[in-house]
Amino acid sequence: MPVQRLNSTDIYYEIHGEGPAVVFIPGVAVSHGMWAPQVAAFQNSHQVITYDVRGTGRSGKMAWSTRIEDHARDLASLLRFLKIKEAAVCGVSFGGVIAQRFALNYPRLCRALILVDTFSELKPRDREEASLWLMTWLASPMFLLPKPWLTSILMDFYEPWPYAQQVLRAEVPKIRGLDAVKTRWMIRKVDFTRTLAQIQCPCLGIVGGESELAIRMMKRLIKAIPDASLQVVPDSFDPTSLCQREEFNCLLADFFHRIGWQAGMDVEPLYPNVGFTHKIERRRNPEGVRTYEWKRERKWVR
Repeated sequence: MPVQRLNSTDIYYEIHGEGPAVVFIPGVAVSHGMWAPQVAAFQNSHQVITYDVRGTGRSGKMAWSTRIEDHARDLASLLRFLKIKEAAVCGVSFGGVIAQRFALNYPRLCRALILVDTFSELKPRDREEASLWLMTWLASPMFLLPKPWLTSILMDFYEPWPYAQQVLRAEVPKIRGLDAVKTRWMIRKVDFTRTLAQIQCPCLGIVGGESELAIRMMKRLIKAIPDASLQVVPDSFDPTSLCQREEFNCLLADFFHRIGWQAGMDVEPLYPNVGFTHKIERRRNPEGVRTYEWKRERKWVR
């Protein structure tokens, strides 16, 4: 797969399948490889595009002066190079920040938006959010740790989610520590909430249910986007695309179906002898945000 010179940097990308275009943007420090379950799920029904953002994988370096706008321009340049007129764009965590900026700056290229375990601002509104802000900066040097130490920290944290452990273990050797620190420095200025009303494309928010603070920040984001909805996935954490990949893929498939960006799935079940039925409960919470919560029942197939 190629590396292309775009917007004064090198961008590594991969394309799988044919059909309506879907772009997956990874989180901070990790490469396109974190989207392997989604490539497997959607490559038979969509043109799936994954890429390494600046400062990750095989793409160009981050500079201290790099801005979110540069990342959004990188993606726009990639789509134009590939002659893709519009795409559904899905970003997790830091990738969700890029996706928001992309949708604001390049609305004609953005057919739909999926924002996962992300945020639209980092201005603390209370002590809990201030603690998160402080922890974000204090944790930045973690990316400079020796890789075995960083692997051990991540494996301990993601112990409840073995598949996420597996993927992140493979990602750690690819992490470029200083570029990751520069990325953390860049996102300190993120403040999109007041401008998100300009987004007019269909938008789905997905957040893991293990963090009340993450849910609160996602509710704030989704409430600011017209007609957007939020799905809370139980027993999940950032990134939900790995911690609960089956539920995540089902949510995407359902969303694509509802907006006419048709998708199907071709993934091998985790438990061949177990079937899952899903029920979605739709409600409006006190903040006025439409939320959807998955109810999953396990049923043995005989």
